[in-house]
Amino acid sequence: TLGYWKIRGLASAIRYQLAYSNVSFDQEVYEQGDGPEFDSSCWFDVKRDQGLTYPNLPYFKDGSLSLTESGAIQRYCAKKWCPELLCDDDAEMYGKAEMVSGVVNDIKAIFTSHTYLMGDGDKKKLADAVMSCFARIAKELSGSNFLIGDRICCADFVFVELVEMMEFVSDGEIFKAHPSLEAYRNRMFELPNMKEALEEEKKLTFNNKCGKINNGV
Repeated sequence: TLGYWKIRGLASAIRYQLAYSNVSFDQEVYEQGDGPEFDSSCWFDVKRDQGLTYPNLPYFKDGSLSLTESGAIQRYCAKKWCPELLCDDDAEMYGKAEMVSGVVNDIKAIFTSHTYLMGDGDKKKLADAVMSCFARIAKELSGSNFLIGDRICCADFVFVELVEMMEFVSDGEIFKAHPSLEAYRNRMFELPNMKEALEEEKKLTFNNKCGKINNGV
């Protein structure tokens, strides 16, 4: 069971990965109230009752195990259902996978800060602020199928969702600046079950109602 807000947010990468791994799962969805209050009591009233060691969203429950932190959830799911995504059979590839995971999470953090804290809702300003963050990865992808070469890793599911959001905020300019990212996006969604997973994600907004961009308000 995956628990999260009724948005794409941090859960998209987990859902993509589970779909790719051919794992069926249930969802527990929490919907933030409309502004100006943006009531979140649907989650905060029950967060201490979920049996979570470190209560947070997203959470993942599998039998007697309950996890929070999106990275831990992804790695657990990979270890159990699709261990090749961890790339831990090869020290060099494992190191590269961990490295690129950090780089991708840094880009994600910049997006989040501009969307919820710093930005004013102007998509162009956000696109201009983060466009350069994609340049290095785009260059690497010009000669690779995926983030660390020909092998998929957990970070690919996080990054492809960032590319999706960047396409939205830049009105497609990201693909004009970095054609390798469009080719990468297309490759990712040609993988098993990924196209269907994307169609489900498109039913949701990227951010919560309190966010300044694509918040569904």
